[in-house]
This record gives sequence, structure tokens and C-alpha cells, in this order.
Amino acid sequence: MNKLVIVLFLVFNFGNAQDQNYLEFSKEFEINEKVYLFGDNVKLRKSPSTNSEIITLLKIGEPLKIVEKSTETLMYNGIDSPWYKVKYNNQQGYVIGGLISATEKKDGNVRFLFNFEIEDSKLYVTTRVLTDTTSKYFENKSEFRGDNYLFTIHFYDNKGIEDINNILFVNYVPESCGANSGGYYLFLDDNGLYKVLDLRSGADIGFWESETLIFPNDPNGEKDKIIFLKEDGQYPDDEESGDEPIWEKTSSIKIDLKWVDSKVSPNPRTVLDKIGDY
Repeated sequence: MNKLVIVLFLVFNFGNAQDQNYLEFSKEFEINEKVYLFGDNVKLRKSPSTNSEIITLLKIGEPLKIVEKSTETLMYNGIDSPWYKVKYNNQQGYVIGGLISATEKKDGNVRFLFNFEIEDSKLYVTTRVLTDTTSKYFENKSEFRGDNYLFTIHFYDNKGIEDINNILFVNYVPESCGANSGGYYLFLDDNGLYKVLDLRSGADIGFWESETLIFPNDPNGEKDKIIFLKEDGQYPDDEESGDEPIWEKTSSIKIDLKWVDSKVSPNPRTVLDKIGDY
């Protein structure tokens, strides 16, 4: 197995064996699909227009059933979004697609909802989490730094980190050699939803790199520590296709982190820059 395949296998199988739904910002919803509102106090309208009569207001997280996709669209958060005819209880009306969550991840009463925004030609993923039966929610907006707009979402418990309730990992899906197959972590506690760290991984002919976080409950994890592990490798790029490389050169950097005041400490990027100065 060549190094590119090894790295992609590790990335796509990161963590646990939950199902992996591939998502992208241009996702369209299917007829009869059950979806959930991302927006709050959303206007359910009689026709696909912002000038149309309002039937009722819908709260964040409300379940809807897609009836049909309209040919009418609206520019919302920088994205040309279609209107959808939806069913809510015994009522039917129209909602703009940009106000519907791309998917839902949940654990008991904790529900994560996702949507997108394009700003200054950059894509952002907005995550909202509902932690009880009310409409109160926490929100995080993070720049998407993958090389395309495809990703998967991984949802965990606290993995042994004290005072954290849940962990979410947005994993970039690469389409070509050299593309970024890393992602970023979000931590949820009783007070908010926080972006922890951007990670980069990837491989191309002749080299590979990988950045990972190892948590206390993970294999090789250590109590009260979050371990940042950066690994790099080189191998011959002149082997015939399918041949196993006859040599490999690897290096690694391990940094012990703690979760303090809603962030990891020390900042591993600062430590890496310092190492580079030696």
C-alpha cells in the first residue's frame, strides 16, 4: 500500500465507526426528506417570495418534510439558494433553503445543526448547537480551509477532557493528491461552542504529512492531556506504480496541551514556529 493510500485511510477512519455523511455547501434536499430548521423565527410563506404572506413563524430545530423544490431562488449569505415547499405539522408553505440545516448530529438532547456562508470569496461553516428543549443555542462560524467544499462530520463525547460535554470534528475530504485532508475541532461546554484548532494533513508523490489530536480516552492517550502530533514522511517518488517503497524517512513532533480558559494551551502553532527557529 503506498503512502498516499495509507494517509487517506487514516483520515477517513479517524476516531470511531460512525456513519460518514459527505456534505457540501451546495447540497440540495430531496423530496420527502426530513430536515431541520437552522434559522430561528423563520417565516413560513404561502409562495416562494419574500413578499408573500406569512403563514407562521418557525423555531430553530423544528422538523420539516420537503414537498418540492421551487425554481425560484434567493441570494442568502452569499449563496444562491432555492426555495423549498415544506410540510410543517398540518401546514404547507415555502422556506428558503439557506435556512435549513444541511444535516443534524445529535446525542440525547444535544443537537448540532449546520449551514454555510460565502464572504469575500471564502466559505464559512456555521454550526449551531441546541442543548435543551428551548430555542437557546450556541454558535460557531469557522472558515473552511479544505481544497474543495466536501467534508464529513464526526461527533464524539468528551473523550476524557474534563468540563467538556461534546467534541465535533469537521473533516475535509480531498479530491486530489496534495489536497488538505485535515479539518478542525469544536468543543462544547456549558457556556459555549469553541473552535479549538485547524489541522492539516495530506499526501503527494514522494511525501506525506499528518496533524492529529490524541485525547485522554484515545489509544495512546494520556490522562489530563491533549496531545498534538505532527508527522512528516518522505519516500522515493520514482517507484513503478503499485510498488512498495524500499525506504521511508519520517519525523514527528509531539506537543502536550491542556484545555484552559476555552482554548488549548500552549498554542501548538506558536510552539512549531519556535521549533523552526532553532
